[in-house]
Amino acid sequence: MSKIVKLEIQNFRSIENLSLNFPHDQKLLCLIGRGDSGKTTILEAISAVLSSTWNLSFHDTDFYNVNYNKPIKITANIVGIPVKLLSDHKFGLNIRAFNKQSSEISDDILSLEDTAHWEPMLSVRLLVDKNLEPNWHIINERAQDDKPISAAERALLNCYMVSDNIDRHFSWNKGNPLYSLLKSAAQQPEDAEENSIVLESLRSAKNKIDEHGFEKLVEVTDMVKVQAAGLGLNIEKTSTTLDFKELSIRDNRISLHDDRIPFRLKGKGSKRLASLAIQSILVKDGGIMLVDEIEQGLEPDRAKQLIRELSDNGKGQIFITTHSRDVITELSIESLILILKDKSNSKIEGRDLSHIESLQRVVRACPEAFFAKKIIVCEGATEVGIMRSLDKYRKQIGKQQMSFEDCAYIDGGGSSFVERAEKIRKANLKSVIFCDSDDPIVNQKKEGLKALGIDLFDCDVDKCIEAQVFQDIPWGAIKQLLQYALVVHKSNDQIALEASIKAQFPHGYRFNQNWLEEDTSELRTALAKASVKKDKEWFKRIDHGEFLGSIIFEYFDQINERALLKQNFEGLINWIDN
Repeated sequence: MSKIVKLEIQNFRSIENLSLNFPHDQKLLCLIGRGDSGKTTILEAISAVLSSTWNLSFHDTDFYNVNYNKPIKITANIVGIPVKLLSDHKFGLNIRAFNKQSSEISDDILSLEDTAHWEPMLSVRLLVDKNLEPNWHIINERAQDDKPISAAERALLNCYMVSDNIDRHFSWNKGNPLYSLLKSAAQQPEDAEENSIVLESLRSAKNKIDEHGFEKLVEVTDMVKVQAAGLGLNIEKTSTTLDFKELSIRDNRISLHDDRIPFRLKGKGSKRLASLAIQSILVKDGGIMLVDEIEQGLEPDRAKQLIRELSDNGKGQIFITTHSRDVITELSIESLILILKDKSNSKIEGRDLSHIESLQRVVRACPEAFFAKKIIVCEGATEVGIMRSLDKYRKQIGKQQMSFEDCAYIDGGGSSFVERAEKIRKANLKSVIFCDSDDPIVNQKKEGLKALGIDLFDCDVDKCIEAQVFQDIPWGAIKQLLQYALVVHKSNDQIALEASIKAQFPHGYRFNQNWLEEDTSELRTALAKASVKKDKEWFKRIDHGEFLGSIIFEYFDQINERALLKQNFEGLINWIDN
């Protein structure tokens, strides 16, 4: 039943100072955010402070900014403590109290009045100074000395991490999850090594080997016996068998096999799932499982199934990290903790998202927004396509692509883009909107969006993005768009293309032979209307929008400086860079 309710990290790797609170009643917690934001370091900090290894290795590079003069301090505040650790001769006199309603921690246990909301808590601290020797203690703020906690005592918390190095998870030696699971299943005392099921199994195997020997080695063994007798040494009973010291639960020789193939030789996805299977059994009884990049080696459907299974994990606690939209869409908003790192000062913070009303459907509709720090909410597919082209254009003009600037663009889902932008902003993520101005209802909401600190890059009043483009780009660019519509949408039927344009003139329009050279505002308006004709749209798809964007940026230098289209994209470029 062990659960971490508060984690404090100081001077560990990329983290100078971080404090995270975790809901005591949430079993599955997922850390999300940009790469290199500190998510893996957080899991490794938990793994270290609750490690069942007594000789955990540390190096100068484990200190924040390699400053080993400031010690590493990692403190895990834990409720649901195993009964064995609560006796007076263990840590019963060192307990603190945790309030399940307010998340308050108190050391003044005797003065607590409403004890119904309080439960016992232990604070485990790992301290590593410049001597690189790790020390684990149970701490509190009462006037008493910190009490050391041994590797065997920490092992009772059953905390294990699934990462790239998990081969040891399939062996039965001490300190591994299989051995912890064995002790739990057999209900063996911690010090009952002589009666260990593993040791008994090894002894049984050795007895069988002793009975049969190694037939192919008998001849040489007999030669040694004869020679020894000649030297005055009687070793007549000598045979070749296994030295029992080589069969120990302290090594990895006894391990799980699939048929005759060791699990350590299986593929990454299968190994990770097997490790998860072992640890999830421990978690059901109250262990703590740590899984870095849970989607690694798994197809999307297997990743989703895994999340569904782990969400019902019994009494324990599971921490995962992910960069997968498939994983996020399977999680509740209560499970998500957004980890953000400020590039300017390297400060890392964690944000709880559960309090934001209606954020769940936004997360499921556009989870990629929560892997970025700056988000461009595009009204629809056309705008998304144009953003793709903008990203390519940035590279052409010598700027970093959006991902380098921690910026992502998402499909706002048409009429849903206002709500999505609002919720993303309320998650304290920087966001802007790239949209049309042809919907009066949406236009009425724009002032409210600006009040939330959301910038808008929209069109002239009553114009959609296509109308803005046909109004502002040079005529040579328009001719390229018409050629695209002719080939892609009209099957090279010039008459059909002209008919679709003529239909936009209320009093008819007569095309002369050189009509493609006639640059008039009336014709530009008709072209824009033809391009958005319902069910016959020219650019209402991401790939079509991307072509539209490519033409805009091909002619970008020729667009009038006062044109709103140019001002919008220059503003977006500046927003991305700042």
